[in-house]
Amino acid sequence: MNVLSRLATAAIIAVGLTSPVVAGEEHTVSADLVKYEPFLLYIQPGDTVHFVNMNTHNVETIDVLSPDGQEKVFTEIGENVSLTFDKEGIVVYKCTPHWGMRMGGIIVVGEPENPMAIADEYLRLTEEHPETLPARGLLKKLKVDLEKKGMS
Repeated sequence: MNVLSRLATAAIIAVGLTSPVVAGEEHTVSADLVKYEPFLLYIQPGDTVHFVNMNTHNVETIDVLSPDGQEKVFTEIGENVSLTFDKEGIVVYKCTPHWGMRMGGIIVVGEPENPMAIADEYLRLTEEHPETLPARGLLKKLKVDLEKKGMS
């Protein structure tokens, strides 16, 4: 390899080592009255979701309606937070004080394998775990949206 080729190779390697890491996309979910807007969000692993307008609300993931290995989220009431989701799957979350009014949301992270089957399993789990029953309507809307997107 001649000197010019070696210099070119070294320059390419140096640029690759010093290039900034591209951060994930950023999304916003707003707490409006007793609903999250949007209640259904599709993101990629590494994306960040900003929860805003959280004056009397919080974010709590529902363990049985989240992928295995998903870190539990339980924020303080009134705290605007930014959360990064790295685990591919479907995450169902709620506003703890307004769960009885069905204030919850769903985040689809990445391209989970067989998302319709995951939604069906989550619906089944709501029967076993009565505290998750308010999620049934959200999950039914998710299934409709998955079909529209051809993700069934």
